[in-house]
Amino acid sequence: MSKEENVKKIKSYIDDVLKTKSSLKEKLPLKISKKKQLFCDMLKDLQFANDRSIGLKHDYKIDMLNYDDPFYTAIENLIKLNFNQEQQNIINWWLYDKFLPTGEMLVLTNKATEEIIPSDTPEDVWDLIQEHEKKDIK
Repeated sequence: MSKEENVKKIKSYIDDVLKTKSSLKEKLPLKISKKKQLFCDMLKDLQFANDRSIGLKHDYKIDMLNYDDPFYTAIENLIKLNFNQEQQNIINWWLYDKFLPTGEMLVLTNKATEEIIPSDTPEDVWDLIQEHEKKDIK
């Protein structure tokens, strides 16, 4: 049975139970899930751009730092506008420190419980920064 047929069947059941005409539509994505998707895409793109610059320097001795610097500065400023210092630290750690040139990854641990805190994916980073959403007091 197709999705459309299933929806019609469910709609008819609802109409029978409620004794009225109803309508069904797909749930619109929540604003938070849109922000999460944009954030995750941004992290992946920044990681790719950073890896590409490092690869060019390592493999071909081409240093794009001066060329890329204004772009990274603009992105860092946008991050500062939208995230508090603790969140910025998490983002910067993930982008620039977590992934070692050897291919190994650093892990975050809870100092009190010594449990590993998930931080391997942009989605994990999103969850972490949501936990640290309280605003800086300045």
